Amino acid sequence: MTNFISQLIHSDKANPSEMLSSIHRKVSALVHPSPSSFTNQPVQPRSLSNTNWDISINFKGAKDLPRGDLLSSDPFLEAYLGPPEDKTSLSFVTGVEWATLNPNWNATWSLLNVMDGMELQIQVKDKNKMMVDTDLGHASLVLGANLDGTREHFIDLWKPNGRRQGQLLIETTAIRSYGASAELKGPSTKGPARYSRHTSYAAGVLTKDKKLEFYTYRIRLYHLADIFGVDTERYQGWNRDYEASQRIFAETIDGQNIRNALHSQHALLYRHGRSTVYGALATANELGELLHGDRWRKDPGQDLKTVVFTYSIVPKGMYFSETGTAFFQDFMSKHAMHANRATEVLFAGEFRLYKDEHHNNDWTLLIDNNSGTYAPSKDELYKVQQLFKLNFPDLLVRAVDREDPYLKELVEATKKAEAAQASRQSQPMALFGANVGSSEQEVLSSHNQANHRCEL
Repeated sequence: MTNFISQLIHSDKANPSEMLSSIHRKVSALVHPSPSSFTNQPVQPRSLSNTNWDISINFKGAKDLPRGDLLSSDPFLEAYLGPPEDKTSLSFVTGVEWATLNPNWNATWSLLNVMDGMELQIQVKDKNKMMVDTDLGHASLVLGANLDGTREHFIDLWKPNGRRQGQLLIETTAIRSYGASAELKGPSTKGPARYSRHTSYAAGVLTKDKKLEFYTYRIRLYHLADIFGVDTERYQGWNRDYEASQRIFAETIDGQNIRNALHSQHALLYRHGRSTVYGALATANELGELLHGDRWRKDPGQDLKTVVFTYSIVPKGMYFSETGTAFFQDFMSKHAMHANRATEVLFAGEFRLYKDEHHNNDWTLLIDNNSGTYAPSKDELYKVQQLFKLNFPDLLVRAVDREDPYLKELVEATKKAEAAQASRQSQPMALFGANVGSSEQEVLSSHNQANHRCEL
């Protein structure tokens, strides 16, 4: 098997597309166990809770909000089931509506097994691009039996100075918890996972005088605390045996400068603006459309197995982007940049998302722990697999170690297939070079001067 793959990879006459197809047919059965290899899980008895509720909350919008700046606001909403400062509290965030005092968020949060009488804490903020977000006001809503059925709520917003200004429009649908929901140990989020896609033109590679877009993504995956816990001592710290990590996290002037640069890179690539796209993901198809929809429309024949993403998972969600060799070659650490120079993460590595034509054309996530900066243990890979299955039940997830021989063969095949494309990219554009637009340069300058930590 290994000899077959090696011959394909090192053959000068091998067509990259045919080579990958041949490799994938050979290793697909090994990557994807047959259905009979899975242990059937016992069906939970259908039970009824007399006190707990499953509640869908639609944050429709607001009217007459306070101004966050001179003329208007860029409002977004955060909601917490429990104290906002408590790391174990379930949380939700809408997208940003730009330049309006009457936003239409239309964002839905579905909760399971909510105890009668729990209070939903709501905060509305004005998004600021180059400084801390401004608090516009707060509100609350008691959840439980009082919401039985479908109801609309007009809730007053209270400004930080104690004055009332503006109203929130919220629609709730509540039913008694039953079945698997009633068996949960406590409140839980059903979904959907909220995402934001950020566009950077400065990070695009200049090819034939055309400026290309570069996307970074943030997905607020749920059940992070359930799976990884909230004790930071148990998180994955930086790799002390890795030279690059030692330089990044050294308590020296050089280390501080590197961390500031990573912070500025993160701030630029994940900044919110009018080109930022917000939405929700509940299915594998929706995830595939987000990551590959534009690609399909531009190049329907591209093999998605050759598209690799670099990711870091932190308590606020998953941050990632496509691993572009030309753009990222000057980065000290891609994973530390995505994690905003965090000294510890929940997990980090690389992944591929593709449709497996040999297994019912199902969407397949092949995810690993390939991060030199944080070097997560292969013994923790099952947690990542569990995380994605909870967020995307119809997604086929396989978590493999970075030293897996078949993954290594696929990586080598991908490199060979990408060589032609890389050769067409004349030279990378420096992230902080002359081609950075004036507005993006202002963001970098502001973050370097302020030297504050971005929200993860």
